[in-house]
This record gives sequence, structure tokens and C-alpha cells, in this order.
Amino acid sequence: MSKLKDKVVAFRLSQEDFSHFEEKLLTSQMTRSAFFREVFLQANVNLTVQSLPSKELGHLMFLYNKASNNLNQIAHQVNIAHLTQKVSERLYRQVNNGLIDIRELLLSGVHDVN
Repeated sequence: MSKLKDKVVAFRLSQEDFSHFEEKLLTSQMTRSAFFREVFLQANVNLTVQSLPSKELGHLMFLYNKASNNLNQIAHQVNIAHLTQKVSERLYRQVNNGLIDIRELLLSGVHDVN
């Protein structure tokens, strides 16, 4: 008695990869479902497993996301203030230069993880 097959598995392919897949499928003379079951359940498949990011990297990414949101808000507000002439050109340039410096520091920190 066959088992109930009620779980659907799907994935996306580029047109080029799909052409290779379709060619193999036609050659096999199997249905797509039977082909996938044969390939994934019966074949000896070698996979490259990517390691998870370290806890340090995960925490750093969290902090960078928070900082980047705040920096974007500052940049947005100073641009609005500059366009409406509420801040001087000098202050506008100082803030932008400060933001550029912070960006460079953040980027240098990314290279030091792991």
C-alpha cells in the first residue's frame, strides 16, 4: 500500500537550469513528482553546507541595522533642512562628512568579523 503524498516541495530555476532539468526529465520518461522522488530520496546527493554566521556576526548585523536606520533618518532630516534652508551650507557639509566617516568606520568593522 503506497503512502499518502500530501506535502508539496517547490523551487525556482533560471531558464538555463530549467532547460537542463527539462532535458533530464524527458530522458527519464518519468513524471516530475516521480523524478524528484528518485533524485532526492534514492540518489546519493553531495551537498555543500554553508555554516551559520557566528553569534558575533549576528549581533554585529543587528547593531549595524539599527545604526543604519538611525543614520538614514539623520541624513534624510539634514537633507530636508538643507533644501528648506533651515541649516547653513557649512552645517550641512559637516553633518554629511560626519555620516561618511561613520559609514567608513562601520565598513571597516565588517572586515574584522570572523
